[in-house]
Amino acid sequence: MSGTAKAESGTPVLGILGGMGPEATAEFFRRVVDATPASKDQEHIHVIVNCDPSIPDRTAHILGRGPDPLPALIEAGKRLASAGTTVGAIPCMTAHYWLEALRAALPFPFLSAFEELGRRIRADHPEAKRIGVLATTGSIRAGLYEKHLTDWRIHFPDEEAQTRFVMEAIYGKHGIKAGNRGEEPRRLIREAGNRLIARGADILVAGCTEIPLVLKPGDFEVPILDPMQILARAAVEYCRGGRS
Repeated sequence: MSGTAKAESGTPVLGILGGMGPEATAEFFRRVVDATPASKDQEHIHVIVNCDPSIPDRTAHILGRGPDPLPALIEAGKRLASAGTTVGAIPCMTAHYWLEALRAALPFPFLSAFEELGRRIRADHPEAKRIGVLATTGSIRAGLYEKHLTDWRIHFPDEEAQTRFVMEAIYGKHGIKAGNRGEEPRRLIREAGNRLIARGADILVAGCTEIPLVLKPGDFEVPILDPMQILARAAVEYCRGGRS
């Protein structure tokens, strides 16, 4: 991206293309607010949220079990554009599979959670060599982490742990997408993460926007990075003119 995009009023406007899921979208908006150094309302950035839960499931499509969400994503992006968005962010890691298509189809640039994550790892964890990723099966099958995090060796849970722990914690009957932020999904995510640490992961990545909703400080003996937190900070910095 070149230059900080601005609306006709001269004020940058962050558009959040959300709904995947709604709770993760609300959490991302809160993180944008928290990341803004403001002492009064008027010092916060202008944010437009389009939370459209009707967008088809991303993992289901990648696994060949559902419709392509791209047309709905583009329509959601067009609504953001018509409302004045000048830079976009998507609080869904799996949806980044379609990021380049969205960048080509819409009149405003998008920040990438993967690009921002790689930048943060290089800056804050230069010694890291192995990254353990906790993510949906869809984003793993799409090859998003190997594509964007080429400087590190990437570890994913084995097939059993991915199904029994990660996907169950996210999509299960008592999972996070069902509204459960309790001990059960936390236990499942911790089990999957600790198995990756045992295999040599120097850091963990919470590669699904729902995962940080159930974790607590100190849950792992290695750092765990939240790409949505990193993306929120990057969006604020970009809109306040600190990034181009």
